[in-house]
Amino acid sequence: MLFFLILISGCNPQPHPVFPKESTIDLSGSWEIYDDSIAEIPPKPFNPELWKPLSIPSNLKGRIKTHSENWILLRKRFAHSESKLGFQSLCLGKISDQAKVYLNGKELREELFSSYQTSVPQGYDRNRIYSVSSEIFREQNEIEVYLKPYFEYEFGILSGPILIGPAASILKTVYRDEIVGLLIFTSFLVIASFFLFLYWKEKRGRENLYFGLFLLFFSLYQLSLSDFKYFTGLNILYLKKIEYSILSILFPIFCRFLLPLFRKAKTRIHFLLEISSLFFLFGFWFAQTVFQLDWINRYGLQISWIGYVYLSFKILLPSLKKNLESRLILSGILFLGFCIFVDILSERGVLKTIRISGIGVIGFLFFLTLILAGKFVRMKEKLRSWNFTLEKSIVDRTKALSQSLKEIQDLKEHQDGDYFLISLLFQPFLSKNIQHRYGNIDIHRKQYKKFQFKNRTYEIGGDVVLTEEVLISGIRYQVLINADAMGKSLQGASGALVFCSIVKSFLQTSDYEFRSPENWLFLLYKNLQAVFESFDGSMLISAILALYNFETGDLFFLNCEHPPMILIRNGKTSYLKENVFLKKIGFPDSESTSITTVEFFQVRPGDSILFGSDGKEDLYIQESLCSSRKQKSSVPEVFFDLVKHPISSLKDLEIRLEEKGELSDDLSFLRIQASSVERSEIFLSQCRSFLKTGNESFQKGEFRRASRCYARASVLNPGDLNLAKLTLMSARKCDQLRLVRFFSEKILLRTQGVPSRFASKSFSQPFPPSNSEILLEKKGA
Repeated sequence: MLFFLILISGCNPQPHPVFPKESTIDLSGSWEIYDDSIAEIPPKPFNPELWKPLSIPSNLKGRIKTHSENWILLRKRFAHSESKLGFQSLCLGKISDQAKVYLNGKELREELFSSYQTSVPQGYDRNRIYSVSSEIFREQNEIEVYLKPYFEYEFGILSGPILIGPAASILKTVYRDEIVGLLIFTSFLVIASFFLFLYWKEKRGRENLYFGLFLLFFSLYQLSLSDFKYFTGLNILYLKKIEYSILSILFPIFCRFLLPLFRKAKTRIHFLLEISSLFFLFGFWFAQTVFQLDWINRYGLQISWIGYVYLSFKILLPSLKKNLESRLILSGILFLGFCIFVDILSERGVLKTIRISGIGVIGFLFFLTLILAGKFVRMKEKLRSWNFTLEKSIVDRTKALSQSLKEIQDLKEHQDGDYFLISLLFQPFLSKNIQHRYGNIDIHRKQYKKFQFKNRTYEIGGDVVLTEEVLISGIRYQVLINADAMGKSLQGASGALVFCSIVKSFLQTSDYEFRSPENWLFLLYKNLQAVFESFDGSMLISAILALYNFETGDLFFLNCEHPPMILIRNGKTSYLKENVFLKKIGFPDSESTSITTVEFFQVRPGDSILFGSDGKEDLYIQESLCSSRKQKSSVPEVFFDLVKHPISSLKDLEIRLEEKGELSDDLSFLRIQASSVERSEIFLSQCRSFLKTGNESFQKGEFRRASRCYARASVLNPGDLNLAKLTLMSARKCDQLRLVRFFSEKILLRTQGVPSRFASKSFSQPFPPSNSEILLEKKGA
């Protein structure tokens, strides 16, 4: 079924043109309703004063008085330009219930599930998609939707996307969430199979049996709620019977799951509730109409759920104090019950909200799965541990007691020596302040762990501040790095040492023509990620990796879950792109989900940009009620308020911070202070010269020469993506694959980002040109 849905949404046998995203129009929002019911179609002439505005999608209950035999009329007017041609589908979301749709006076037909147009009801829980001919469109268009409700408590266009556009785009938008939901609940089906198999093999642990059955029926119930069920072609009455029948089984199975889990006996209340559920199950199968099914569900089955909730509380409450699992399950039940209660009120027209029970159910089921899986794992581990340690427990304990004092003494003796050796290894990586005619770079670092060795005080920690120089396509950049390795003292220092070693090694890589700052940062990040990911999550690094050009003020950076930089401009303080960051370096499996995007910022004369680790935010602050007690708090606003005032040096900033609270972690700062002197325009003038030459060559059809001129202009002004796009366009015309590759990557890294799972080493490594390319380039130049 999933494969069939993918086919109809993306593999239409008739060729369709490729439409831009702008060709799809969102029709939700402001509509008009005719404030009078209509007995027949077409109606008599309208009274203009009876048209009232309203928001769609929404439940129309209370907005208009209607009779079940009369029609309700909604109207939407919109305009479209001639460039937006090729509309093929109109989606009106979920409509309750009968509907006739007209566009500019022409009646539209449904694309899918046309066999249900004559059924009663037509399908109040499915999305309606109608075919549209481009010949119907005018400059000013009008959609008329005639509705005839099936239920008294809800009618109208209730939910879902309301769009008009290309058929492929509409189907993708409508059924994308359906496919994702199907995949999620398919995973629950797999988990259910595991627990059923576990019970079949062990023949004990009835909680595994009932939990497996619960997940099985829940997955089937979710499938019965989706639009997929209409592909079967079954009568809607039987589809609803299946849906409500599965729903009546879920609560009894869940309570049967709780009884063996907490070793409780079955009570008379439980027996009576199960009898009532069985009664409702038979009622569903003997119902003659969908209205009868809904009535039994609303006024019978849903009321019986109160008893099941009471029974669940009766099982869980006695174990709340001594059993963590019962407290967590109770929290999950309350959350799920709240979501279901909100949905019930929404279905009855009391509230106007989207369905939220799916969110509560997914979290609740996943949580229950983890509880049972953890319980099973703990049981296995305990058995293995007891069997392994029982014979040697007495001998090992005696030996441990006799050696414990000696080990503690030896550890203390060697620890200070290890700390000292680590601090010596870190000395080559200590950077200094940088002075330049267009500004300066100041650094400051204070590690939290202090120790003494041979009557001298030293410090080690995981904070890193590096300032180095590198040539990229012949342009001089300052490498600015502020990083924080996970862990205190030795662990953090070890991670910082490995980090600095990788950076220093990467700085030795040779430069090559037309290399971009984005490429350089991306390769550095990939090298760091490849090494730290091998630690399997035991060593993570938060960092800001940046390149800065004093001459032009160009700043390129990657933020790997590090505190955002602070920009001070014209006396005003703000965070610099605080919501843009990657996961920490070394995060396991981050390559499968992360998108690597290099950010760019233009530093103006007089600007000040401040980097800082999270030590500036984690402080021990004295409690107001107890003067002798301090509480560790994360207070980024304290530091943000401090930098609003002029800062003479980073050491003074540390002193001000310690006045607010006691440091609890390593502390490091890096500051870019741009001078007020106007920068030289040598780079820009050279860039304009290359751009002018490139334009002339391009007009003459000399694309190879034009592409190289554009490329040199982009190297001189790397922040301007238009230059990179010009280079890419001209390089494509003359098949200069190296330039196409380099500048495609540059544009991708600055705009959409590079999915890490597609970015192998070869993606960003240079490759030498062939002999024919060299000859052609010399001839073109």
